[in-house]
Amino acid sequence: MLVDGKPLNSCLKLAVTADGARVTTIEGLGADGRLDALQRAFIEHDAFQCGYCTPGQICSAAALVAEGVAFTRDEVREYMSGNLCRCGAYPNITDAVMDVLQRDDLQRQPGVDT
Repeated sequence: MLVDGKPLNSCLKLAVTADGARVTTIEGLGADGRLDALQRAFIEHDAFQCGYCTPGQICSAAALVAEGVAFTRDEVREYMSGNLCRCGAYPNITDAVMDVLQRDDLQRQPGVDT
């Protein structure tokens, strides 16, 4: 999940400590019934297998894109290193994030579709 635009592990955050914060979950990334660019990229690149890690991966990727902190595959992998995928979809996840990062019209914030 994202709390005020920053990625956090939802299992480590007490709900009451987020009082007054802007909380975004995977369901809040899309708008008007449309998937977010990252959600679409994950589908296009088959960047999930069991799906267990997918919400956290996509929320972290949304923060990465919004913060503008990664531009190469190595930087994306480093930023995303806190998200564990037991199925090993890391190459596809990186492909999906790089696809969104390389779009010319990229001007997005978490929760805002491009």
